[in-house]
Amino acid sequence: MIPLLFLLLFLGGCERLETVFVEEDLLQRPPAKRCSDCHADIYKEWKKSRHFHAWTSENFRVESENYAKVKCLSCHAPHQVDPEKKPLLRAEFREDGVSCVACHFKEETRSMHGPLKVWSPPHPSRQDLSYTKSTFCAGCHRETYKEWKMAKVEKSCQSCHMPSLGKRDLIQKFPFYLFHLAKPRTSHEFPSLKASPEDVEVRLEAGKLILTNVGVPHNLPTADQGDPRLYLLAEITYANGRKKIVRKLLSPQSKTALAYRKPREIRIPPGEVKEITVRLLRKLAWSEERELIKEVTLRTPSP
Repeated sequence: MIPLLFLLLFLGGCERLETVFVEEDLLQRPPAKRCSDCHADIYKEWKKSRHFHAWTSENFRVESENYAKVKCLSCHAPHQVDPEKKPLLRAEFREDGVSCVACHFKEETRSMHGPLKVWSPPHPSRQDLSYTKSTFCAGCHRETYKEWKMAKVEKSCQSCHMPSLGKRDLIQKFPFYLFHLAKPRTSHEFPSLKASPEDVEVRLEAGKLILTNVGVPHNLPTADQGDPRLYLLAEITYANGRKKIVRKLLSPQSKTALAYRKPREIRIPPGEVKEITVRLLRKLAWSEERELIKEVTLRTPSP
């Protein structure tokens, strides 16, 4: 097999190999499983992602009223993802959710696109640097993209949600892996990250409780359609020994999420505050579990 490859390269170069190895079904919008024949590692990562579950999750089925809410559907099974454009709903393989083909196949060029310059005999490939920019995510994650733009940071969506894996092999199938050196690659698990304690600043100022999102360059929490939540529980101890508990819901649906670097004052009952213990918990849109993000006790300085 190897001598044949070198003979073909000698006789006709890359164009001859593309003629020999081209697999026409890859240009007919196949199911995601087909891509795993060569890109096994990326496929395994994607199957762990929310993109994989975008159409089949029970939460989405319920929220979309058994797929009756048409306006919600196209981002959960897009035909083609393009920068800053809301996609159309695809007809085939909707159970694949936000799939390999939806993101990487372009009808206008009849080829696969991606951020790296590669030579791929089974299908034409084109380098496209839009995959490294936040605009690529903007068609579906429109509200979060607007929030990110207002944050005016250099970090892209991909910086956090497609973290670097270093140099990895793109292909695992023989003989095609022989044509490539390992290249810089990012994760296709698209993690929904948990804010760290340092991301939310909590301070007591002139008897007022102030929260500031200092670490997440979009609203915290954020969503276009789902209902992720932060729960604030503040146990207040007054100088006279009286105690009060303040509860506050922070969510995109209630328009109370924490914007990046914009302090939010939380009203507390009047009185001489001795100390406040603040607990901040999050609940993801698709989960009932609440996770502790931060717990801190603030004390009023002694006179």
